[in-house]
Amino acid sequence: MASKPTSKTKDSDPLEQRTAQKRILELRRLLKIYNREYFEEDSPTVSDSEYDRLKLELIELEKKYPELDTPDSPSHLVGSKVRADFAKVEHSKLMLSLENAFNEEDILNFEKRIRKVIGLPLEKPNPWMYICEPKMDGLAVEIIYTKGKLSKASTRGDGRVGEDITENLRVVRGIPSTLKKNLSLEVRGEIFINKEDFEKLNKQRKAEELPPFANPRNAAAGSLRQLDPKITANRPLKLFTYGIGLPLDCKAKSQDELLSFFLECGLPINPEQKLCKNMAEVQKFYKDLETKREKLPYEIDGLVIKVNEWRYQEELGFTSNHPRSAIAYKFDSPIATTLLEDIDVQVGRTGALTPVAVLKPVSLSGVVVSSASLHNEDEIERLGVKIGDIVEVVRSGDVIPKVIGVKRDARKGKNLKEFKMPEQCPSCGTKVVKTEGFVGRRCPNSHHCPAQSEERIIHFAFKDALNMEGIGPQWVRQFIEKGWVKSPSDLFSITEEKLMTLERMGDVLAKKMVASIQSRKKTTLPRLIFGLGIPHVGETLAQKLAKKVKTLSGLLEISDEDLLSIEDIGETVARSISEFRLLNIDEIKKLQNLLEIEKAVEVKGPWLHQNFVLTGSLSSLSRSEAEEKIRSLGGTAQSSVTKVTTAVIVGDEPGSKLEKAQKLGIQIWDEKEFLKRLKKI
Repeated sequence: MASKPTSKTKDSDPLEQRTAQKRILELRRLLKIYNREYFEEDSPTVSDSEYDRLKLELIELEKKYPELDTPDSPSHLVGSKVRADFAKVEHSKLMLSLENAFNEEDILNFEKRIRKVIGLPLEKPNPWMYICEPKMDGLAVEIIYTKGKLSKASTRGDGRVGEDITENLRVVRGIPSTLKKNLSLEVRGEIFINKEDFEKLNKQRKAEELPPFANPRNAAAGSLRQLDPKITANRPLKLFTYGIGLPLDCKAKSQDELLSFFLECGLPINPEQKLCKNMAEVQKFYKDLETKREKLPYEIDGLVIKVNEWRYQEELGFTSNHPRSAIAYKFDSPIATTLLEDIDVQVGRTGALTPVAVLKPVSLSGVVVSSASLHNEDEIERLGVKIGDIVEVVRSGDVIPKVIGVKRDARKGKNLKEFKMPEQCPSCGTKVVKTEGFVGRRCPNSHHCPAQSEERIIHFAFKDALNMEGIGPQWVRQFIEKGWVKSPSDLFSITEEKLMTLERMGDVLAKKMVASIQSRKKTTLPRLIFGLGIPHVGETLAQKLAKKVKTLSGLLEISDEDLLSIEDIGETVARSISEFRLLNIDEIKKLQNLLEIEKAVEVKGPWLHQNFVLTGSLSSLSRSEAEEKIRSLGGTAQSSVTKVTTAVIVGDEPGSKLEKAQKLGIQIWDEKEFLKRLKKI
């Protein structure tokens, strides 16, 4: 483990600090993307170990340079925001995440911190026990029982507020609607799907021509967060309970007593648990569990270690992110070694060229892997990988294969080949370029490059864009090969008669696909703008852009000056939007004539056209709650301070936004002032 970072001193190297600041900003950007993929989209693209490595690097840098730390950094966040299509449930007690440990030294340091708080010297035996339980790779939930009856259920959400999934939990087999004891409890647990059930579920989806789930965790999260409980009822979900919110009628005094109490109430618990007297016993259980990990019927990614007795838990207390009395001891991701036979180059919807490793097929976590991501030429240079190398491969998120290393000691006597990124696009032959805002190279021929057109059409049908269920990449490619589809708008001309000419197509499936496509003729402007696939325009920016232009024709008419007035749009993004609409005027007009775009309901209130920025932690409400109050009054919650900011709302430990507001002469409200103004309205 790295030595304890020290705060920046007056003698700190300015160049070193600027380098650190650049890396911190990049880590925050990546972690925000990965948080959204994991918590909101249930589709992670990196492994847990890779995510943990990046987060740990960010934490270390923020400790070393505390003046660069900000309260909204991903290092301080728990979970993610609540989806807008679910009602909100506020937890009576925070649902915090756990601190992570990756090696034996981390575990020993965990115990040292416990001893320091309690005041127990290292040489004395600890009077408490540790209870160890497998760390399930599922979805954390809270289930409230009132006088023995299931009354409310929610996801963890951001730790303070979760999503109301009560009706979905009621239909999950194995979760009692009535306890064996007439008691009121706030039960916390993990929803998961067994490996065998996951495989059956994906076989069923494949038979129905639906995209398979990425892994059991995604399948569980996606199944539980359905708007229709009937879908949830048909999914093989299971529950293990492990904790409580407020104790209410629970009289347990320790974690092992709590688990026994849950069994008496008829609640399921994980049988793989062990009471340990000391860290030596914890380490042995960890190794035993890691050995049997693959044989367990469900996915786990580590061991949760808790101080067993609650009186010690209470004495240890909490940080803003996690309890001091518990830690997650993570397993390493399984690694396979194989021959890198070649490197292929793929072209994405924005023109980005991505190198892909062509591998000698190898089994990894029960899946045969024959290709893996290399991300970009910078990553190839960092790894020092050559064609003919023996490489190490992991499955990011237990799904997407990724090359993580090279076995240099295996190079002796081998004829290796250096890889160079192509100077021309592999799809259309256009000379590739390096442009500001893109990592690596890209094909500038966005309008006529076949690969980019194909990827944009696939993106248009994607779930977060137009959400054409069942219209996956494999079908889109067949539509293009048949000459039916050349642009996204052509998807709406697909008929049952055309579909019936395809192999493995039946009447029922053809009807479903056409119905799915036609149902998306009614959509929202943010979804449509995101679905267009404008480079640099993600979901969040699409919402801000839609709010500004209000209509699809407004997207064509907005001036560059007005584009630059939108938060998070700088010159690079504004230029990207302008170039895209110029090249796609006809397509945008076609979509305008084809689609019924729902009008956004503009919230009118006393703060209409006013912009607010939050910095620091508020004691009376969470950041998401404060932002919701601002929006409910017609205001906009900005992520950064600009000249159009009305006021900056300051909580405890504010970041650099406060200093910027002071320099710009913008109003500054403390929490008391903010609440006072809310009450007046």
